[in-house]
Amino acid sequence: MSNLKFTSGSPQIAFIVGMGRSGTTLLTNMLNSNPEVIASPENEFIIHSYRTFYNKDFNDVEVVDSYIDMFNHNFNRVISIWKPGDELKNDILQLKDKSFENVCKLSYLNYPFSQKDKKNVSWVIDKNPFYSLHIDTLKVIFPEAKFIVIVRDYRDNIISRKKYSDQNVPLHKLAADWNYYYERIFKSFAKNNIQHHLIKYEDLANNPTGSLQSLCVYLGVNYSDEMLNFQELSKEMKKHAVTSVSKEKNEKIQRMHGNLEKKVNTERVNAFVKELKADEIAFLDFACEKLALQFGYQKHQPSLDVPFTSKLAYAFSYLKTTAYGILLGLKYKAPHSK
Repeated sequence: MSNLKFTSGSPQIAFIVGMGRSGTTLLTNMLNSNPEVIASPENEFIIHSYRTFYNKDFNDVEVVDSYIDMFNHNFNRVISIWKPGDELKNDILQLKDKSFENVCKLSYLNYPFSQKDKKNVSWVIDKNPFYSLHIDTLKVIFPEAKFIVIVRDYRDNIISRKKYSDQNVPLHKLAADWNYYYERIFKSFAKNNIQHHLIKYEDLANNPTGSLQSLCVYLGVNYSDEMLNFQELSKEMKKHAVTSVSKEKNEKIQRMHGNLEKKVNTERVNAFVKELKADEIAFLDFACEKLALQFGYQKHQPSLDVPFTSKLAYAFSYLKTTAYGILLGLKYKAPHSK
């Protein structure tokens, strides 16, 4: 069995949600540098497997084999740099309480970077922007789960998402997605009476120690200065990506996360002021104003009038994003199959 076991009950679980390119990977690497925490990059295995395996008996070897097959099948379809280690099957079979919840947690314990001198892991943390749309399901599987929301100034976030998109995505689509994600997150929180911990990327960049200490209090773990020394771990994860994904996907990962080998800095805070045109800033201020104010983000001044055609394009994009979200939800309710 792997070095990490459920010695005093299974570890607790938390999810990092929020729009991608908001500092989710930075926060994940910081947390994974805490000796009491395992924090993994995204792999959508929970949502892929929930409908098929939630009520299955994991005492059955065929069920275990099917679950692992599902994991590998999913691994080949998403940009993910990890899958469970070879010991996962034996670990599941030796698990006393083989609930779906515990099997998922054990999968995290088999994450390749989870074994680094960690003997007393009390938390597993999954960073996955996509899970922002599946909080209701996560709450069913993990009733005691905690949630960490990370948000970044919508203008800086949209610059980054546009830069690393595989296509030329218009601003109205990027703005619609930003709004939709955070609206879905907080609607799910209200529906399920979920308490959460909010982190703003700007606060993490300006005061990483204070932000991490506050987060550690929320999780009930000891703060460690090693959480600020995550750069070597970032390098190791990038090396691992070389052997885990295609050359094209690996090159994208290297580009997207190049800054993770540096110390925390504020280089990209308010980048939009120099990198967006005045009319683009005005449009994003219009599109995201309601949620932005709730997070404490202010309109850029002076503000320009937004043409009616731009407002209409945004409204149409938001409807399309909502419809796509509904269809995607139906897709993930279907049992997994090859």
